[in-house]
Amino acid sequence: MDKVNRVKNMNSKRDNEVRDIWNTNAAFWDKRMGEGNDFHKLLIEPNQIELLNIKKGDLILDIACGNGQFARRMTELGAKVTAIDFSDEFIKIAKLKPLSDKIDYKVIDVTNIDDLNKLSEYVFDAIVCTMAIMDIENIEPLINFLPGILKNNGKFIFSVLHPCFNSGENTLLHESNDSGGTIKNNYYIKVSNYLISQKNKGIGMSGQPKPQYYFHRPLCEILNVCFKNHFYMDGLREPSFKDIDSKSLYDNVYKNIPPAIICSFKLIK
Repeated sequence: MDKVNRVKNMNSKRDNEVRDIWNTNAAFWDKRMGEGNDFHKLLIEPNQIELLNIKKGDLILDIACGNGQFARRMTELGAKVTAIDFSDEFIKIAKLKPLSDKIDYKVIDVTNIDDLNKLSEYVFDAIVCTMAIMDIENIEPLINFLPGILKNNGKFIFSVLHPCFNSGENTLLHESNDSGGTIKNNYYIKVSNYLISQKNKGIGMSGQPKPQYYFHRPLCEILNVCFKNHFYMDGLREPSFKDIDSKSLYDNVYKNIPPAIICSFKLIK
């Protein structure tokens, strides 16, 4: 077997493994996520909704929709949503939720051009991908495909774990000291190998049945694929937990450091 076929077989095997992980985790994630956990409701949803600026009747593609919670939110705001995910278990769950009769759910693997071609008949006003770029091993087929199904001046918005501070090798730190009779708490993050694209397994939600794959890539790698496809950035958000009073190590580390980044692009054909 030649090298090209070996690589294809390895990629196919991992694709199947990634799909199996998400199918196994789907029910657990749905139970924990519901209509949006605190991370989503406080940091992601408000920014994405503002950047999308949804108008009644807008045709929107929701990539990696999971249990469909953001698709439902956009539908409530008047959008006509096509929502896709490569996990058939997530799509089954989404179809049992409210508004399923108004949302076009499809099982599609966005790393597979044959699957992507199932969307060729559509022309969307906007495309959104919520906290999933880091879950996709190869984003180039997807982003290369999007200009063909998006209107000129249409929007492409994605949110992702901030790669600058979530390299896959980051460590959260808490130091406490008694200085002058007052206990002071300091929170930090230690990051290494940011510029190295890599894959590793981690836990997205404590207690999930299987660890999931994360595909870390530096921010320039993500943005340059977008720029190459005539997407021009027109908005950028780096939300944090700065206004949240919490005892959580995670929340305190990310008070003045953004755990996520939200990028908004316009397509100029």
